[in-house]
Amino acid sequence: MTQMKHPIVSFSLVTLQFTLIGILLLVLPLSLNTVVLIVQAIAILLGLWAVQSMHLGHFNIVPDPMPDIELVTDGPYQFIRHPMYFSIVLFFLPLVVLNLNWINIGLYAALFVTLFIKLTYEEHLLVEKLEDYEIYQKVTKRLIPFVL
Repeated sequence: MTQMKHPIVSFSLVTLQFTLIGILLLVLPLSLNTVVLIVQAIAILLGLWAVQSMHLGHFNIVPDPMPDIELVTDGPYQFIRHPMYFSIVLFFLPLVVLNLNWINIGLYAALFVTLFIKLTYEEHLLVEKLEDYEIYQKVTKRLIPFVL
């Protein structure tokens, strides 16, 4: 059964993702806490490593696979299928933990859920586009190394 790409769904998820990132950047205070900075540096380096492993010409901000997509299984993709999404989740985690309140928790949870919906939608499309993707799903975690 062929899955149909839905551009409105794709752009809505991307818009929601970046809106939530923007709001979190505005409401969470900057921190010079060493642990926060180390975790955020790791998150940024992971994101950059993922982009480098995917190769810039094959990077797509919307979850729809590009026409000439190839399965990437090296770099951070050998451990998790969505390292760029994980880097976003990891980047904000220490700031939310240090500034616990219902608004921050709600915004962070909304971002996590949005990314999870986006990656689930993306994976349905990738299964159809890439013949080895189902095998890749069985040997890697989806979002959080060694956990999920």
